[in-house]
Amino acid sequence: MLTWLAARHPSTLTAALKSRFLPYLLTLIVCWLPWIALTWPGSMRDDTVAQYLQASGIHHYYTQHPLFDTLTFGLFWHLGEALSGGSPLAGQAVYTAVQAALLATGAALSLCYIRKLGAPRWLIGLSLMYLATSYVVVGSVTTMGKDSLHTVFFLPLAVVFSEICLTRGRVLERRPAAIVFVMLLFASIVSKRTALVIVLCAGCGLLAVCRKGKPRFRAFACLAVAILLAQAVWSPLAAAATHANPSPGREVWGLVTQPVAQVAHDHPDDPNAITAAQRARLNAVMNLDQAAATLNPHRTNETFATLREHPQPTAAQKLAALRTWAELGLAHPADYAKAYAGPIRAWWDPALNFAYPTDSDYLFTPGYLRQWATFLPEGAANAGSRDRSQVKAGVTAGTSEAKSDAGVDAVTETKVDGDTAAAKTAGVTGTTGQETAASDEDADVPAAERIAAVDRDLAPFMGASRRPQWQRRILKSVHRWVRKDNPLTAMALYVTGIPLAVGLALLVRAVAWRAWPKRRDDGDRGHRGNPVAPALAAYGLLFFTVFSLYASPEALFWYPIPVYFTLPLFAALPFVAGQTTDLGSMPAPTREARP
Repeated sequence: MLTWLAARHPSTLTAALKSRFLPYLLTLIVCWLPWIALTWPGSMRDDTVAQYLQASGIHHYYTQHPLFDTLTFGLFWHLGEALSGGSPLAGQAVYTAVQAALLATGAALSLCYIRKLGAPRWLIGLSLMYLATSYVVVGSVTTMGKDSLHTVFFLPLAVVFSEICLTRGRVLERRPAAIVFVMLLFASIVSKRTALVIVLCAGCGLLAVCRKGKPRFRAFACLAVAILLAQAVWSPLAAAATHANPSPGREVWGLVTQPVAQVAHDHPDDPNAITAAQRARLNAVMNLDQAAATLNPHRTNETFATLREHPQPTAAQKLAALRTWAELGLAHPADYAKAYAGPIRAWWDPALNFAYPTDSDYLFTPGYLRQWATFLPEGAANAGSRDRSQVKAGVTAGTSEAKSDAGVDAVTETKVDGDTAAAKTAGVTGTTGQETAASDEDADVPAAERIAAVDRDLAPFMGASRRPQWQRRILKSVHRWVRKDNPLTAMALYVTGIPLAVGLALLVRAVAWRAWPKRRDDGDRGHRGNPVAPALAAYGLLFFTVFSLYASPEALFWYPIPVYFTLPLFAALPFVAGQTTDLGSMPAPTREARP
């Protein structure tokens, strides 16, 4: 039995696809179907509602969320309206089915690829079981969000990227492979904002392991063409076609605003904690007092939302603020550690787990509706048949209910468009700008009119949680199992634990090769350098994806979906490292003859 489980069957990718792709695909679909049926027509994440408001013409387009995603979702919503006589929910159902099929196809492709590389049979079986039954994978299949859509492209990109690394660029001699690589790079970059940085960093490792000459030039050309198409062609054309307002990219400043706000928050009565001169330099780029007052230890949105925009700080003022940030870091290292640890805790703490939403109704509670109402301009909404007294009563009731629901369902992000910063989510802070003005009834009426209007606009998506009792009972049982101290639903396992183990295993193999001269002489004679280097370069795609998560403003369970799906591929690298160099260009009999 052990011999059978440890057996390896390296082959060509074509042979692996012919013999295993359909069984893998059918297995995944059959295993996913119960969850798809239970959660049909799927759920949206918070950003998707904001994208619907843009795609439906309720709010103007803006670039805070990738326009590619917004337009793609819009196609399905408009399709649903055309098919069902006006309901975008039908379009969401179609999207869920298409996304599930594409994710299953990508997952089956990755399983065929690790079989082609010669991974042991037990690892392939474990990977199939993980992709077919793991909650972190299956639960995301029915989520309509930019992270799931990005995974549709990132998953096959990881396969092609790994093959290019392991063949040292030789596979790009085939024109179809080069075209597919460019297309997947382009789609990955335009579907998620952080993908550009990931591709640039991981691409450096890819170029380093490619053979000099044509292979390296082809790899560079593919990267350059994809990036130029995404950034210099698609982005300006999409923005011009939609008249999208440019959104300021301020998230990276959270690394500065969060710790200085932490110092100000923890030492309010100590004038020496932040001197007057330091405070003046920081206030030139942000509102330090507001940042300290609204500090959220679990995310940086509230602090970087206080960055000054009108007028924009000068380069000299930004440099002065950065110097002050460094000075305060040396003076208050404990406060800085506390500030940085909070937003990333879920990435490394195995005691924290999560549960995917099974419908979108949590996005239409009073607290959320107040947030979506900020997307409507004042005076543009009409309260319909309600009179002013009913509108005022609705504001008071909504405020009370929003407070009682605070923090129950999910944490949401601060929405920022080209014109205004949206109100903070009631489910996070417990207060909104409207609540501050609750004592002024006349001021409440325009806000309540917008709430009533957005309530009507989003009504087609509401009511998905009204399911038969047996269905609710099953979903509730799944939720209890997921959230009750379940280590299998801790993001730390998939974001930090497994990627760290894979990286260490590859490093150990690379060091071992250098330490054993006999292996250096016997292995990979045709190439210079460490034969484990191509596998390390392929692993770089996962490494920089995880690194981008640690640099995120907060740890939301949607962000690592691309990591969840690609873990089996990267986990196979230590088992084939040093044995797979140029396997893609060798004839199948030679590959199978290798030990």
